[in-house]
Amino acid sequence: MANQLTNLNMIIEIKQPVTKEKVLEAIQKASSGVVKKSLRKHFGKLQRNLDSVDYQKKLRDEFI
Repeated sequence: MANQLTNLNMIIEIKQPVTKEKVLEAIQKASSGVVKKSLRKHFGKLQRNLDSVDYQKKLRDEFI
């Protein structure tokens, strides 16, 4: 799940005449603002001393 990409729609306007260089430049300019975010810094921060399977069973039993 951590490696999944979000689908984004974007319109890039390129003035005439359209050339390969203009297309590559527009794509590079649009993708330069994309920042990858990571949750790795948060891994292992919560110390609850719980068994995850027991915790899930407990939560599911509350809805019954």
